[in-house]
Amino acid sequence: MLSTFRNKSSIVNYYNLTTGLTSDTVYGMFLCTGDVNITTCNACVKNATIEIVKNCTNHREAIIYYMDCMVRYSDKFFLSTLETKPNSIWSADDPIPKTLGPFRKRLLKKMGEVIVRSSMLSSALTPYYYLDVTRFDGSYDLDSLVQCSPHLNPENCTICLEYALQEIIDCCSDKFWAMIFTPNCFVNYYITTPPLPPLPSPYHHSGSFSIRGEHIYIFV
Repeated sequence: MLSTFRNKSSIVNYYNLTTGLTSDTVYGMFLCTGDVNITTCNACVKNATIEIVKNCTNHREAIIYYMDCMVRYSDKFFLSTLETKPNSIWSADDPIPKTLGPFRKRLLKKMGEVIVRSSMLSSALTPYYYLDVTRFDGSYDLDSLVQCSPHLNPENCTICLEYALQEIIDCCSDKFWAMIFTPNCFVNYYITTPPLPPLPSPYHHSGSFSIRGEHIYIFV
């Protein structure tokens, strides 16, 4: 399965696969964010599968998040299920200055609009992916990016994105940038003016493991 993902990610940015006999079936998928090209997608999926081989081969379920992709496998069928956990949230350390005005209110309103637009894109080339750039007060740009896994229907895509947005609003709406990854959707925002604090390296920042019995969830 993982070798198939490495090959397929050089062609497409989403793929799911079911393999094995009835009593030993494995379900898997990868999804790259819609703003990366196929070369970046392939590199991300390759790195994710390497981490899975190193850390997860004795576990029945694993999910790994990178900034550009996610890879998952499980012994349970999940492609028709809406899931919001386990999730991973990253954000800038530095708070935004008060000179940017009512940022939290603007973020909530703009992201709400982006989510509505995303839910209408189930048949797009990259389903449910939507990126908006809006300038406020002529002083800074707010880049808002959302995306759902193509196997979701529009209603569940909206539910997933609204959940993810609320998580970001609750924890990180005073930061220069923040992103959340869930098993079914991504939400990401960042301010491009004034200068953006550096993002973490997608492949080399520290990670953590949460192991629950036979299941392992990896956040890298």
